[in-house]
Amino acid sequence: MLSREKRLNLKKDFKRVAAGSKLETKYLKLFIKLGENFQPKIGIAVSSKVFKKSTERNRAKRLAAEAFHNIYYQLPATVNIVALPKQAILGVKSNDVLFDLEQALKHEKIIN
Repeated sequence: MLSREKRLNLKKDFKRVAAGSKLETKYLKLFIKLGENFQPKIGIAVSSKVFKKSTERNRAKRLAAEAFHNIYYQLPATVNIVALPKQAILGVKSNDVLFDLEQALKHEKIIN
């Protein structure tokens, strides 16, 4: 899990970032917005409409957090990202989510 200073914590921050550009991957829906922060900020929102059981919500959040933890230091300092895991994330391993996330961010030229 990402440490507290690396996460978006407030509802207003989630809404501000959600107004940014949208990026769809196989396992995640990402909202990306540049800000004036000094380190990347990541927020993960998991819907109970998509994931009915709490164990599913926890696993989806864990997989997404692990992927962001592995690429965190490649992200530019001013980026803010809100990630919404999709149902398909439950059927894969963490390496698949990481590869999917890296490919999408490289395609959008957010990371090298």
